[in-house]
Amino acid sequence: MLVVIAVVIARSELPSGGTVGSLLTGYLAGAGIASALIVFPPAVLALATYFIAPSLRHLFEKLLLYPLFGAASLVFLFLAVTTWKPDPNTPVSTVNAAATSSLIVSGIIFTATGVLAVRNWLTNYFDARRCHPYDHITLFLLGITASIRRKRHRWHDNSQISDWRASLEIVAIQVERDASLSGRIDRTEGSAYIELREEARRIAAVVRHHKRALAEAHSTDDVDVVVVSLVDGLQAFCAGDRSALLANATDQVPPRVNRFAATTLRVTPAMLLITAGVLLPLVPAIAHSELASNLRWYLIVMGALMFITTRQELVEKISEAVAKALFK
Repeated sequence: MLVVIAVVIARSELPSGGTVGSLLTGYLAGAGIASALIVFPPAVLALATYFIAPSLRHLFEKLLLYPLFGAASLVFLFLAVTTWKPDPNTPVSTVNAAATSSLIVSGIIFTATGVLAVRNWLTNYFDARRCHPYDHITLFLLGITASIRRKRHRWHDNSQISDWRASLEIVAIQVERDASLSGRIDRTEGSAYIELREEARRIAAVVRHHKRALAEAHSTDDVDVVVVSLVDGLQAFCAGDRSALLANATDQVPPRVNRFAATTLRVTPAMLLITAGVLLPLVPAIAHSELASNLRWYLIVMGALMFITTRQELVEKISEAVAKALFK
């Protein structure tokens, strides 16, 4: 925090020679630009992940907080080392006011999100030290089981079934992580580590099996059967009865699908291009060139295309057409 304050003081310039209106315009513009640069990319990333991968919705807070902290730190550092050259038609006082307000706003957001991120990490760390191996699984499973039991009369509602299935996927992911007991056994132990990890995936497959039962439910009785099965699993997790958890599991380990990695590989390049489209034209050496606006739109369009479709040939054709139109 002291470093942020020192940078703000060192880089800020007191306004002079400008009217109240021009200074106010500069302050508001700087604050707005800094806020948009910091908030927009993490918000798009979090919302995209929220809708593309429903199983990751329980990570929504982390998907927003940590990228927000990263974006704030990058924007703050960018503003701290950049010297702005005002346009001839823009008063120097307005540019100085905008630079000062953007630096202050980014510094405040950087400090606030940093404190929240550290606090969140420490809370999770100490909670994990106090919890039993299956506590998190038990809490997740208890919540979804209670929800299904309470709303079982909505078995005909497609959106409700989808929500239940997404919640069970969250439980399954938690099972894969916690039931492997990775915090108690080292990877160097080889066979024991692999065996526990495979057992965790088998137990997770049992949880996922209930997703199909819910999708095929045709009455409240069908939903009640799922609830009874989940309660049995809940009791086994509470008792730490691994044998009972594996009783209905298949011997074959199901293939692992890393949805987070797949989503990240799709979203990250698109977000980098969009962010570059927003930030690069702000670099003084580029900002005053005639191609700044064209560069911005080209990068943003490319990022949007990569986010919307995975068909590389379609992206290439559209990018060629856009490049010819913008840089002819």
